[in-house]
Amino acid sequence: MHTNDSAIGPAAALGIRYTGKPVSGWGGLLLAFRYAERQGIRELLSRALPDGRTSPNQIPVVTMALSLFATVLTGGRRFAHAERLREDEVVKRFIGAQRLPSAMTLTRYFGGFVRSQVEQLSAVLAEHTRTRLSRQPSDVLDLDSTVFERYGSQQGSLKGHNPRKHGRPSHHPLLAMLARSKLVLHSWLRSGNSGSARGVSGFLAEALARLPAGFVVEALRADSGFFVREFLEELERRRLPYAIAVRTTRLVHHAIVGLSDWQPVARGLEVAETRYLAPSWQHSRRIVVVRERIAERPDAKGRRLFDLPGYTFHTVVTTLDLPAIEVWRFYNGRSDCENRLKELKHDYGADGFCLNSFDGTEAVFRLICAFYNLVAAFKADITRDPAPQLARLRTEHFVAGAIVGRDGREVVLRLGLRGRYRERFSALLERIESSTRATVTQLRNALEPLAFTASRPWQPRPARRSIAPHAAIN
Repeated sequence: MHTNDSAIGPAAALGIRYTGKPVSGWGGLLLAFRYAERQGIRELLSRALPDGRTSPNQIPVVTMALSLFATVLTGGRRFAHAERLREDEVVKRFIGAQRLPSAMTLTRYFGGFVRSQVEQLSAVLAEHTRTRLSRQPSDVLDLDSTVFERYGSQQGSLKGHNPRKHGRPSHHPLLAMLARSKLVLHSWLRSGNSGSARGVSGFLAEALARLPAGFVVEALRADSGFFVREFLEELERRRLPYAIAVRTTRLVHHAIVGLSDWQPVARGLEVAETRYLAPSWQHSRRIVVVRERIAERPDAKGRRLFDLPGYTFHTVVTTLDLPAIEVWRFYNGRSDCENRLKELKHDYGADGFCLNSFDGTEAVFRLICAFYNLVAAFKADITRDPAPQLARLRTEHFVAGAIVGRDGREVVLRLGLRGRYRERFSALLERIESSTRATVTQLRNALEPLAFTASRPWQPRPARRSIAPHAAIN
């Protein structure tokens, strides 16, 4: 009786041969790198990154940053993943380098950053965001913090609020994001024992300074971690409208229980408002309370109160001149910034590129935020769909078989794309080529008067075990 041998199949019967041709699976990265060049990425990085190395065998700092960019775009989540691209001849062509840095080269370089160099890096990269925001008159600003879990003794890696792994050392970064343009305006890396609102007034001042002249912040939104008197007073001093979730203390609890004028809005949804005066406040503030009946809205999220069973409650303090239900709906729009935090961590590896040096880790973190903004601009200008996250862009556009070859004397990239995939790729290339270079011109005009210079040249520095001053202050 004849039986089928499951070991003999198409894969097992296929002969194996090897080729020395420069083949890559990342031919689609051409789109990202061509767009980045038209955005002035090389000039930005050359002005932002310090250098003072004297080795005749050194790799240019711009090449190292672009190698990190390629690592992030291809799904890398730590420095060791940069090794996967070192022998990729196609990626080398995109970057314009004969060789790419090793993981150790990257960690040694970024690990040598000092505070002044981190601030220069951030200030120069912010000019690209400022130039882009000059196209629009206003936006909504969202503040949020997140947790980067750490597994080691890195500077600033301390025990603090960690909702997923209690007691695990972490860093606690703070970010300011623009709602409609979907850009990261500013970011801080902080030690793990920092509260959400620690240093937030100074952070806000730095974030607002990164906006172009005449740009209007329509309102600021933040969760209950930022419900502190000093921050509310700072917002009111700046005359900046806000909608911030209220931390449900005992006094807030009593204020909610005392409400009686509940207005039905939808099935199982009611809203009320009142003036609330905390003991440390100089004047009362408007709070909006929404309650949802659990029996009718079983998926409702929010605070449950023992004195009012059967409901979940959401409370927002605000200076907005809107009806109560519209305040709640406006605040709920803040949830989109949570998606950006998840994308930064899961797709860009923002929580994975960690060094022993706090300043080095923050330099890479801010650089990754700049990469995020560059990809956001790519989606807005080229794919014209801001919704897809980097993981989807990677599978739809960046993964493409490619070979570097020659057509006469011209070096060419041969892409393994057919049918509608080739048509789509060609259409995106045409959009990149037809895009204006006005951004680069504006960028140069913005950078020229700044005359940034590093306070000191880059040099190898020994690892430090104490917490960085920035981590302790913020």
